[in-house]
Amino acid sequence: MNYKTKLIFIALLPIILISVATVFVVNYQSTQLVRTQGDIVEKMYLELKRTELENYIKLAEGAVTPTYNSNLKTRRTAQREATEILRKMSYGEDNYFFVYDKDGTNIVNPRLTYFVGGNWIGLKNGEGKNIVRDMIKIGQEGGGFYEHVWRKPSSGNYVNKLAIAAYLPRWGWMLGTGIYLDDVTSKVNAVQSEIQKTIRQTRIYLLLLMTAVIATTTMILASLQLSEQRLADAKLKKLTARIVEIQEDERKRVSRELHDSISQLLVSARYGIEAALGQTRKGTKIIQPIEKSMTTLDAAISEVRRISMDLRPSVLDDIGLAAALKGLGKEFEAHSKFNVTVDAQPMHDLLTDEAKTALYRVVQEALTNIAKHAQATEITITLNKTKSKIQLEIKDNGQGAALGDHFLQKTAGLGLRNMQERIDNHGGDIQFKLVKPTGFGILVSLPINISRPKA
Repeated sequence: MNYKTKLIFIALLPIILISVATVFVVNYQSTQLVRTQGDIVEKMYLELKRTELENYIKLAEGAVTPTYNSNLKTRRTAQREATEILRKMSYGEDNYFFVYDKDGTNIVNPRLTYFVGGNWIGLKNGEGKNIVRDMIKIGQEGGGFYEHVWRKPSSGNYVNKLAIAAYLPRWGWMLGTGIYLDDVTSKVNAVQSEIQKTIRQTRIYLLLLMTAVIATTTMILASLQLSEQRLADAKLKKLTARIVEIQEDERKRVSRELHDSISQLLVSARYGIEAALGQTRKGTKIIQPIEKSMTTLDAAISEVRRISMDLRPSVLDDIGLAAALKGLGKEFEAHSKFNVTVDAQPMHDLLTDEAKTALYRVVQEALTNIAKHAQATEITITLNKTKSKIQLEIKDNGQGAALGDHFLQKTAGLGLRNMQERIDNHGGDIQFKLVKPTGFGILVSLPINISRPKA
């Protein structure tokens, strides 16, 4: 491959990679858009269905209210008249009103007439839902909605149905009605199909544009004169220098990752071996290998602790900050002699992902320092929110207060500096303090990110 061909290849490679990355991003964002728009449309239609059901149930209640409140008729006569009114009320092809007494006996069902007079308190659908019992309970608790699968009379198919229940306490009646939701699914599918059609057209235009850009670039580069190769050489040298700089930055990032993740595993392993050593009888042959392993782990921990990491831990994305801290506490407790108590409120979208990572790493580093220096038995981690700040507090009952400032100097290594830098980067404040009568504490305050849109 001659120099000119190499130059063309080097120039085209970023364009090709960007093109491939763009197609990937477009595909991913398109999938997300289709799903999001489908969810929005579905939510909108369901809200309309709920409003419609509320109007229907109010209409039915209004129709039987004069009879229900009448003092001029016997209870049986009033109930018979109300039954006739509700039996004749229907809307649409498949929708009707039904009534069950509090024991589950059907009183009104104009579509499934064989239900009338029977007790269906134990009726379950294919999902295993106890429909009649659940709706009676909902009605007795003040009324509300209930979604389940039910057979649609007009088609005979089992589809999702949204029902609503109300309660007539004087008669012990549950009054209900429902709307089938198969039309909602078809409308959502129609919207998603239209969006996908538009997205396919966009992809075609994008591919055509990328092809034109690559072809034009190739033609321009192919027409370069050999006299311009020196300029190309200079640019290549700059590019090489930039690559070296990027590699150095990447090494720093990876080093931080090793310190904040692998270090914690090594510490857990070290204390597990130490616990095993404490339970091993003196004089046995296994003590020497264990002690040698502990020495090796100490050396590894010492080496890895110089490193810190700037990558986001996947556990935060999977289960959230509060749950991640609780899991971290349980894992640390399981591999050490400490009793860890975690009281963490869910943060949702009050913090950026980077800020959540910073708090998570502070807790990790604090647990490592406690395990190595504090000689504690109890650790408390608290995460809560005020009107304008998120506060994280970590306390132990170790030897911090007893040793005073010497303890702060002893623990003020790379870990505490990393904590300080992480919190400073997010506009927060971190304090290291001695807790009386014994122990060491870390108090972190971060401003709430009110500008972050809700995911």
